Formats: sequence, C-alpha cells, structure tokens
Amino acid sequence: MHWHIFCTVIDNYGDIGTTWRLARQLTYAHQQQVTLFVDDLNALAPLVPETDTTAICQTLHGITVQHWISELPDIQPAPVVIEAFACTLPEQYRAEMVKNGSRCINLEYFSCEDWVAGCHGLPSYQSDGLKKWFFFPGISAQTGGLLREENLLAEKNAFCANQQTQNVWCHQWQIPIPQANSLRLSLFGYENNALPDLLTQLSEQPHLVDAYCPAGKLQSSAQTLFPTQSLETGKTLTLGKLRLHLIPFLPQAEFDRLLWLCDLNFVRGEESLARAIWAGKPFVWHIYPTDDDAHWDKLTAFISTYAMQPALAQLNKEWNQQVLTTDTVDNIILTLPKLTQISQETTRQLSQQNDLCRQLINFVQSK
Repeated sequence: MHWHIFCTVIDNYGDIGTTWRLARQLTYAHQQQVTLFVDDLNALAPLVPETDTTAICQTLHGITVQHWISELPDIQPAPVVIEAFACTLPEQYRAEMVKNGSRCINLEYFSCEDWVAGCHGLPSYQSDGLKKWFFFPGISAQTGGLLREENLLAEKNAFCANQQTQNVWCHQWQIPIPQANSLRLSLFGYENNALPDLLTQLSEQPHLVDAYCPAGKLQSSAQTLFPTQSLETGKTLTLGKLRLHLIPFLPQAEFDRLLWLCDLNFVRGEESLARAIWAGKPFVWHIYPTDDDAHWDKLTAFISTYAMQPALAQLNKEWNQQVLTTDTVDNIILTLPKLTQISQETTRQLSQQNDLCRQLINFVQSK
C-alpha cells in the first residue's frame, strides 16, 4: 500500500524524527511504499546525513522525500495519508483526497493524560467529507503504542553485553570511551538553567563520572561552569570527578547506542523519549514547554502512568523546573541499581504490546 506522511517541523527533531522513523519502519518492516513530505530538510539532514537539503524530491533508504514547499507538484494522494501532529494539508491536495476516498490519520503527540484513551481511534468528522481518524501514541494498552523495530531489544542486549563492541562504536563516532566503573550519563535537551547544578553535584561524587552531551541547545547551558573555555564539539572538560564530553550530534540510527552506553539518560521532546524508554535505563524527560503550561499536566500524567519511582520522578520535575535541590543527584545515585532494574522490567512489559507501526497498519486495514 502507498502511504503519504506530512510533517511540519516545529520541535527541531521530534516531529521529523518520529515521522522519519515511521516511514522507515513502514518501508523496511512492512514493505509499504512511502512518501514523506517535510517542510524543512535542514532538520532531517542531521538525522539522515545523506539528505540533500537542496533537492525538491529525493530517495533516501527507499523512501521518497518530497520538500513540502508552498506549492506541491501535481501529486495524486495516496490511499493512506498521515497528517502528523495536526499539520495542515495543502488545500488542493486535500480536495483530491476527498475525490479519491483517501483515509486520513491524524497522528497526534504522545500523551498519557486520561482523556487520550477515550479519543484514540475516534473519527474526526470533516465538513468536506474527508475520512479522518485520531491516532495517539502512548504506553497504555488503550492507545497506539510506541515505534519499535522488531529486533531493537535484541540489538540493545547484544551491545550492552559486549565491551569490545561498545569501544569500537565509540571510536567510530568520535566518542571518548568511558572510564572503568564510571557513572555514565547522556545529556540531550533544551537549554536548561539546572545544568550547572547537575554537573557540579556530579563532580562532587566519590566515583568517576562520564557525561556525554551531543552538539545542540543544551551545551550552551554549561558555559557558566567553564567561563574561560570554548564549548567546541570534540572537547572534554574536567570538573572534579566529572568528565564532560562534548560529542558530535549523532544520526538517528546511532543515537540508541549512546542511550545503551549510559546508566542515566536525559532526553527531550517526543522521539528521544520513546528511545529512552526502549533503552531500559532510568531517564529524565525535558518535555517541550508550552506557553499555557499544559506540558506540566502531560509530564505529571506520564510520571504516573509509567509508575516512575519517587527519586527519579523528583529529578524529572526539578529538571523541567530548571532548579535542582542539593540532594537530588545523591538520591538518584543511591537508588540507581533499583531504578535500572525497574526500568528494564517496564521496557520488557511494554514490548509485549504491538508497536505503533503495527497498530497503525491494523487500524488502517480495519477502516
């Protein structure tokens, strides 16, 4: 079956990251024909380095990628159209969808709020006759699940069990090999005023700490701790027991391995949250902030539904408030073995559900 996926880039990598992963999974795992329409190829390029940011239309990994500019070429709508995150479809294209009887799925943002389960799968009646339904990603059985490749957890287990494999990967991607028996963190997020406090508390631990911060918005928040040094990708900065590694931005296909390498992961937005869940390690989610503070309801609902342990829940809240209390990091480190065990079990339980791509195909076929 032919699918068209439309994506408007809002959150840099969350929107395009999710739609690109969905396109790949539809293509490789389910042998579907996919065209991805995206309005900002510069956002796709860091995730997929082969991207030609000047091309109107190109093929990447078997997926047709169409630059979604103001006027689309004369393209017939596919039988299934994914309207990702409530983006607005081109008017003429939408009119053709009605003529052709295309099915339209409004792929919504991930949420665990109570109302989501009641809205997932409901039709959205359109005055022009377009057949449209809501589809919500989630971790409860009443929602659409999370994107997950079939062999993902097996790959993770093999990577985590083989030190040599980890070292080879680190060398390949210019990532310093962690010190023996060090605490390892990944730091991927938006700018955050709490980062200096986090790094300072880590630097005062009795054991070694390796923190990996990919190139991006969060790196700039470390400047106050290192006022005389430039924060250049490839540098390692030292503070007490802490080594802060400023590493390159990783392609989407490699980001999972950074999460697998670490003991505690800081992630942001939509796409990296799902990957942190599948990594089976404790994590902190910097949720995309909204002007009306609705993100706090969303974060609270996720912490509850995920059954996050109190110490980790507290760190999640403080990280989003951008203020850390003095004992927050100590509490996490003291309970880290238990937190890791619980995270692994939660990942195992969630993997028993069908992933989002399979659920989406089943849903479309039922309509």
